[in-house]
Amino acid sequence: MNHVAIVASRSRPSVAEHARNAAQWLHERSIAATVVATNELDARSDDVREADLIVTLGGDGTILAASRFAAPFGIPILGIHMGRFGFIAEAHPDVLIERLADAIAGKADVEERTMVQGEVRRSGEAVHRAFGLNDIVISKGAMTRMLHLTIQFGDGPVMDCVADGVIVATPTGSTAYALSAGGPIMDPTIRALLVVAICPHTLAARPVVVPDTQTVAVQVGTDGGEVKFSADSASVFGLQAGDEVHVRKYEHSVRLVTFGGGTFYDKVHDRLLWGERVNA
Repeated sequence: MNHVAIVASRSRPSVAEHARNAAQWLHERSIAATVVATNELDARSDDVREADLIVTLGGDGTILAASRFAAPFGIPILGIHMGRFGFIAEAHPDVLIERLADAIAGKADVEERTMVQGEVRRSGEAVHRAFGLNDIVISKGAMTRMLHLTIQFGDGPVMDCVADGVIVATPTGSTAYALSAGGPIMDPTIRALLVVAICPHTLAARPVVVPDTQTVAVQVGTDGGEVKFSADSASVFGLQAGDEVHVRKYEHSVRLVTFGGGTFYDKVHDRLLWGERVNA
């Protein structure tokens, strides 16, 4: 390994110190280290795209930003949990150097995670495209009336519903916004997409899991007001009545470094209290 890029969130005061320590440790071993702030990834892409490994210091949002950059280049990501929740992150900062040494020595696994891509079509023409690790979301503004959504699954059936929006999530994203909207928890290694209506005005609009070989097409109907498209809460784009959003699996996947110390279900238990009995 010749080059490690460290992507650091500026919202955490202790991140800068950990980034400096990691960079110094790498330099002492004749490994190039580039420290980049999350919001500088695009501007400094030439400094990062040749990296053999990306280390993220921050919360899950930092990993999501790094994933959108790293996926097309196949760069693996080691996530260090320095945020509030850290569901995707693999390790805590107190073992940063230890985990970094393991990754460099090849004592780690790389897990492939599905990404999702959304394309906005207006009058049949593609006007916006974005991808993410967690989800594609169509949502109304705070003062906008409920949306009329027509959702088609591949070449199959069409579902009409009135709702505040819809989430198309990856298995990784099933524990994010989709979970809060009532969707199921999915093992991140499953090859599928999850479709969850946001606050639907019907009991019939249940979450649907479809193969990730299918395209989910959503036509947006609105009486006016703000309607937004977003990928991982970024790449926000304004939608109009009649727009169609086509969502499918992205052609590249994210490569996350893991060490086998705990399972996905351990994280679900520890962070979401899954399986815990609550006594009144």
